Amino acid sequence: MRMASCCIAIKREIKAPMFDLTEHSATVSDNEGANDDSNSNTTSRCTMDIQKTLSPSPRLPYIGAKLFIMAWAISTLSLSIVKFDFPSFWIVYLTHWGFIVTTAYTIMSFFSAVYLAMRPPANPGVLEGGVGLFAKITWALFSVTLPTEILITILYWALVFDYSEDEVVYHSVMAHGGMVPAIMIDGFLLSCLPLRMKQFILLETGAFLFVLWSIIHAFSGIGNPYVDSGEKSDDAIYTSLAWKNNTVGAVIVALIVLFVVSPIIFLFCRALSRIRPRRMCEEGVGQQIYKGQHCENEEVATDGEAVAVVY
Repeated sequence: MRMASCCIAIKREIKAPMFDLTEHSATVSDNEGANDDSNSNTTSRCTMDIQKTLSPSPRLPYIGAKLFIMAWAISTLSLSIVKFDFPSFWIVYLTHWGFIVTTAYTIMSFFSAVYLAMRPPANPGVLEGGVGLFAKITWALFSVTLPTEILITILYWALVFDYSEDEVVYHSVMAHGGMVPAIMIDGFLLSCLPLRMKQFILLETGAFLFVLWSIIHAFSGIGNPYVDSGEKSDDAIYTSLAWKNNTVGAVIVALIVLFVVSPIIFLFCRALSRIRPRRMCEEGVGQQIYKGQHCENEEVATDGEAVAVVY
């Protein structure tokens, strides 16, 4: 029953726009399967209030918390660059790609909250104009940031970190999982942003671009300064992606990350994003009716199925 409900919600998200403010939830009727001609679903549909989502009240503590997280991310990013042995080679790594996106998200989250506080939208149930631009960029960055940081954390501590030789230092820990709690607090608690299934495209695009970059790096002759220093014997960015010396192994790792690990992590993050109730439009705003935590249902027919829709 619950699995079927989840599948219905996922199917609707795939069909909906990538930044859909409509919140779908679905349950399969208890008598499903009892009659082959009776296959009905119950769907609740409400509209998120984008102002309450990204810039909730009371404004001062929420925006202050976002400012703190943004400053923390920027300072840690700067420290990571300064402490790196070869600053010009810093941008090469997936970890630092993720850190840049994370920092960009915290910046956009803060400025979106400020923008919405200063210029509240006439219709908070629609993404349009400057509000729509700020909201979509922030939402897109969050949908990439959290899964990417979790992926980096798993890959680093499972495949890269040498527990017998490497030293655990603050800036390295922050770059490899330390910012995950802060991102969750900002995205799930301060902003209440959900992840939509169609946003998985953004995560997968980023992962594919890094795999492509690792191949270009391997065969372009850019080299690796750690080889010259004697710390590594292969100029690959990561030993597990040594495209020249271990092509088969690199292909296997890339395919597993792209088509197994990334989807699982994204689904996990999406599930987490659905735990906390959304901040919905008030009654009559955005042509939606929302009372407390419940939506009023109206029976309509869709594709031959009896569906309960909320307006």
